[in-house]
Amino acid sequence: MRKTMILTLLTCSLVFAGCSNNADSKVNSAEPDQTAQQTATAQAPATTLETTPVTTPEATPEETSPAIGQEPAAGSMKQDYLKKLDKIEEGLTDLQALSDEGTTASMIEAADKEYGRWDAALNEIYQVLKQQLPKDEMAKLKEKQLKWITERDETAAKAAAEFEGGTMEPLEYAATQSGVTKERCYELVELYMK
Repeated sequence: MRKTMILTLLTCSLVFAGCSNNADSKVNSAEPDQTAQQTATAQAPATTLETTPVTTPEATPEETSPAIGQEPAAGSMKQDYLKKLDKIEEGLTDLQALSDEGTTASMIEAADKEYGRWDAALNEIYQVLKQQLPKDEMAKLKEKQLKWITERDETAAKAAAEFEGGTMEPLEYAATQSGVTKERCYELVELYMK
């Protein structure tokens, strides 16, 4: 039991550390686990396709991307958003102290906050793409995005099912959602943004 707990904490630490910003990563699909999904869903915010502004502690006015609907002064919006996503990753260090408290509750809180930041970034990117893409292309992306949301939740439920009934179940769910959502942010910027 102790080995399992230590292994889980190490795994969670790696997830929180954000091992890579590799935009080529693919979203894994998984079989749904209704019990784990229902339990963990109560712990994590739901993804919507609405706009939510993204802020990071280190961002200064010169470093932030333009407001939605405004063209950047120089460079491409794609590059601006890649930088913005990198800043979100760097800004996650403020959650490390919460995670380091060592209680499951504090680690879950940190994972939920991390997921919330990536989810907000994803929603902002989606809103920018709604303005940039032609209607027919946006309609296709909307279908893909709705399918991706289901796959994200199934992937998180499958990962959390390994800890079914335990205190680590909601932590694993939120951490997996966070990692998959981060990958999707980079993927959308790389594939669709101009």
